[in-house]
Amino acid sequence: MKKTVTVNIPAEEGEKCLKTKVFAKLGIRDDRGYDFRIVKKSLDARDKRRIVWAYTAEVSDEPPVPPATPLKADRKGKVLVVGSGPAGLFCALTLARGGMEVTLIERGAPVEERSRTVSAFFSGGAPDPDSNAQFGEGGAGTFSDGKLNTQVNNPLILRVLGDFVAFGAPEEIAYSGKPHIGSDRLPAVVKAIREEIKRLGGRVFSHTSLTGVKISGGIAEAEISDPALSAERWDEIVLALGHSARDTFGALEKGGVFMESKAFAVGLRIEHPQELIDRAQYGRPRGSLPPADYKLVSHASDRAVFTFCMCPGGTIVPAASERGGVVTNGMSVYARDGKYANSAVVAEIRREDFGGGPLGGMYFQRTLEEAAFLAGGGNYAAPASTVGDFLAGRASAAVSSTYPRGTVTFPLKEILGPSVAETIAQGIRDMGRKLRGFDDPSAVLVGVESRTSSPVRITRGADFASLSAANLYPAGEGAGYAGGITSAAADGIRIAEAIIRKYKR
Repeated sequence: MKKTVTVNIPAEEGEKCLKTKVFAKLGIRDDRGYDFRIVKKSLDARDKRRIVWAYTAEVSDEPPVPPATPLKADRKGKVLVVGSGPAGLFCALTLARGGMEVTLIERGAPVEERSRTVSAFFSGGAPDPDSNAQFGEGGAGTFSDGKLNTQVNNPLILRVLGDFVAFGAPEEIAYSGKPHIGSDRLPAVVKAIREEIKRLGGRVFSHTSLTGVKISGGIAEAEISDPALSAERWDEIVLALGHSARDTFGALEKGGVFMESKAFAVGLRIEHPQELIDRAQYGRPRGSLPPADYKLVSHASDRAVFTFCMCPGGTIVPAASERGGVVTNGMSVYARDGKYANSAVVAEIRREDFGGGPLGGMYFQRTLEEAAFLAGGGNYAAPASTVGDFLAGRASAAVSSTYPRGTVTFPLKEILGPSVAETIAQGIRDMGRKLRGFDDPSAVLVGVESRTSSPVRITRGADFASLSAANLYPAGEGAGYAGGITSAAADGIRIAEAIIRKYKR
C-alpha cells in the first residue's frame, strides 16, 4: 500500500503533529511498519485569518525503491569541464560517476579561500577580478542566498536536490516549496561535492582559466592558463562559464565559437524593513512564521518589470567582478534573520536596445556598472535614492542601506537612462498596488543590478554540442541555457549524460 495525503496544519502548531494527522486521516492506528516521508511543504497565506502549512506526505508499507543506477560509460573519455558553478560541478560529478576521466578547472579560488576574499571586499578591500561574488568555486549563487526554487519542471531537479541533501544541505530542501540553503551553509556543500569528484578520480584545479579555443575541422582544442594542462588534448570540452565570464566570452568569439546576444534585464535593488513585508503578506507580525517573501511582475508599460532574487532578512552586497564597476546583488544566510528584505526590481532589455553583435549586451551592462561606479565616488560605494524621490524624479537626502561599502545619494535616472528609469518607476507604482508598502516612499533603491542573466547564448544543437565544434558543449546559465542554481545544475547533468552516451557501445 502506498498513499499520498494532503494535510493543512495551522501555522502556529508547527510540524510536530504532522505524522499523527496524516495517519489519522488514513485511518491507521498503529504506524509501525510504515515508511513516512514529506513530499511537499508550502505556506498558504491567502487567507490571512488562517495561515496554514500545506503538507503532502506519502505513507507506504512497500519496500523502498532502490536509487537509480548512474549512467555508465563503456570506455573512458577525457573531458575538460570549465567552471565550477552548479553546472560545472554537477556535470563533473555526473561524468566522474559515469567512469569518465574528468578535469575541472576554475579561474577563481576554492570556496574556503573565496569566502575570505569576498568578505574582504565587502569590508572595504580591493576587488579580486578572479575571486569574487561572481567567480570562484560554487559560482555566483554561493553568495546570493542559495535559493533553489525554479520554474523548470524537470525530473533532474529532484536529483539535484537529493544530491545537495546528500552533501550536507538541510533535508527540507527536498520538499520545501521555496527551498534555500543560505550563503552561510552553501560553501560546505560545494566543498563536499568537490571532494567527491576527486574521490571518484577527477582532477580539480583552481586559479586556472580557459584563455581561448582553437577550432580545426569542427573539433575544439582548449588553451589554458596552466601550460601543462594546455598541452593536454581533450576528447570533450564543457563550457560551464557563468553569466559574468566576459573575458572568456571575448576569447571564444575570437576563436570562432558561434554565439548570439540575448535579452536580459537590468535595474536596481529595492530594500524594505522585513517587518513591512511580513505585515503585507501575513496581515500581522510574523511571529513563528518564516520571514515573508514576494515575487512580483508588472506590465504597466510596454516592457515587463519584475522582482528577482528576493532575499528575506538579507543584505544588499557588492558583486562586481571587474575593477571600475559597481554591481549589486542580494544575499541572506540560512536563518534569514536580518531586519531588512531586498530584491532586484528590473526591466527587460531587448536585443534591439544595444546592438553591437554577440557581445553587445555585455558592453551595455558594463556601461551601466561604470556609470554607477563614478556616481558612487569611485570607491565601490553604490548610488542610492529613496523610492519616493526616485518616483518624483528628484535628488534624495542621505539614505541608509545594508550595502556594506556605503551609499552615495544620486539621481538614478542618470545611470539607467530615462526610458529604463521610467519603466521601472511605473513598475514600482504598479507593484505597490499588488503588495502594500512596496512603493513606500522611505524604501531604498541601490544601483545597479545588472547581472540578472547572461547577455549571450553560446548556441548549441539538438545533441547539446556547439554549432562550431562537435566536442564543445555550452552548459548552464553563462551559456544561456539556465536561470538559477538548480536549473544550471540540471543542465550540467544533462550535458554530462549526453557525453557519457557517446562512450557507450
